[in-house]
Amino acid sequence: MDSHDKSGSSSSGADSSFGVLAMPYDEFDIMLTDINEAEMEKIGIAEEVKHLSPGTFSDPAFPVQGILHGPNSRLMIPLTFQRYRKPDSPIINTLEAFFGAGNVVGEMYYPFAIQDQSTRIECQVSRIGTHFEHVNIMGIDSLRKLKLNLDIDWDKDSFKLIKK
Repeated sequence: MDSHDKSGSSSSGADSSFGVLAMPYDEFDIMLTDINEAEMEKIGIAEEVKHLSPGTFSDPAFPVQGILHGPNSRLMIPLTFQRYRKPDSPIINTLEAFFGAGNVVGEMYYPFAIQDQSTRIECQVSRIGTHFEHVNIMGIDSLRKLKLNLDIDWDKDSFKLIKK
């Protein structure tokens, strides 16, 4: 059995696998062929939240409204990002916008506040040339750390990230 197949739980119940990929970063890819830069622009126009635009933190931070997009029902939601403990840094939704194109080290984790300035989430930049280079993918580990739940309204093709 490979080590990534073993449980990450310790005897204390803490999950020691947080932030660990089951494969090397340079091999990680996800097929999101239905979402590209042009599609992100269209979604931004339709939802009146321009793609890669400056943002502000709302109070309260949650709930946040998202949509189920396209035939694959992709969960799409505009979240704000800011460098953790850098209140004067821009608030926006992509890592490369903070550091400049080509200045992000792919395998490095960067601490960011997501939607709430008091949160600290370790993020990696979406690799150029992958099928998800135009989107920031939020994993279940981030939802867990932010203590969020999904409230999906299948009839309206929408959902909310909510605190419980």
